[in-house]
Amino acid sequence: MRRFHICFLVLTFLIGAAGLQPLHAQNPVEELEPPYEEAVDAWASSTEIDESPFHRQRLHDSYASMLQSGQVHAVVFELVAAFDNQDWGNEEVSQQRILRRLALFVRAVRDAMDSPGIQGPLDTLLEQDAFLRALNQLHFGLDSLQKDDSLLGDAQASGYFRGTPDEVMLFHWDQAAGGYILGLRETRVRQWRMLENTLSTLLLTLTHEVGQANVSGLQQRVERWDNFLNHGYSQLPWESLINGWLIPPSGVAGPGPPNHQWVIMHPSLGVELSTGSLSDTRVKEALHVEALGHIWYHGDMLDDYWGVSATISLRDDLDPGIGAMVHINRNWNLGITWHNVEDDPFLFFSFDLFQFARQEAQSYSSQYQQLRATLG
Repeated sequence: MRRFHICFLVLTFLIGAAGLQPLHAQNPVEELEPPYEEAVDAWASSTEIDESPFHRQRLHDSYASMLQSGQVHAVVFELVAAFDNQDWGNEEVSQQRILRRLALFVRAVRDAMDSPGIQGPLDTLLEQDAFLRALNQLHFGLDSLQKDDSLLGDAQASGYFRGTPDEVMLFHWDQAAGGYILGLRETRVRQWRMLENTLSTLLLTLTHEVGQANVSGLQQRVERWDNFLNHGYSQLPWESLINGWLIPPSGVAGPGPPNHQWVIMHPSLGVELSTGSLSDTRVKEALHVEALGHIWYHGDMLDDYWGVSATISLRDDLDPGIGAMVHINRNWNLGITWHNVEDDPFLFFSFDLFQFARQEAQSYSSQYQQLRATLG
């Protein structure tokens, strides 16, 4: 009996010791960082790619007709079912986590395809936009299946579905183990990465016109902002302040530049010509102050403008005059002024004195910089 007790105690100790083994004693440890960061085709064999039921090539050789007829949900469902049929053995827990996220993804695709305005294949820009908006509202946009390399803060780690109950760790660095602890073996990672890449490729393919239109739209908005801020009529500090307050950035698809602006106490340098007889024509430089005026931009890219202003004319040989100015285009200002209501008026031509010392309204400038940062 004593011998039995001794054996039992030894066995219990060994079992307990096994249960206390650290994670790196149970999971594979690699000295070098696994190639999980690379494109999956770079470290999968050609045979594995050809035989995989969910490699992205299947979108062309197995599901092309279904996609052309608008059966997007059915294609996604079949790809996920093929992944579900894979035997992951002792790593089945991770597979089930992935499958739970995929079930939500399949449901989101189905609901997005049922959005108002979508009929059959996504072959119009409006349908693609409606589909993508619906996916984003369901929190399954283009980046919902992408890998996350910040699961452990500053530590080197890579995985999926951070912040959810289904978080899956591919690997992480462990100082005690002196290497990378693999959460999933390479074969399993390749299988999942193939499916993840295929689903992401499918979404990008389905919404490629929206992507191109968005980039084109961003480029056009940048050009409009550039024309407004750098080639529009200059604004002095008080004008920038008033315009930034009265005229907010506009645009339905995103903040765009205003298509008009106020002109307030804005000086310009020019010359005046008397309108009397030709023999009595006089030319004299003058400073014109636009007391109050307005500028309207036109053209798709706001590449030109016109406007009107009430002006005050200042000369060293005459009393101050009053008149009106017309901004014919970006380069020409033409006006008429009276220094004495009993005398003939003067014509004047002027140019933007502060064109090269412009002051950008802070609200406008920040919108422009944000847009440029978005475009990259």
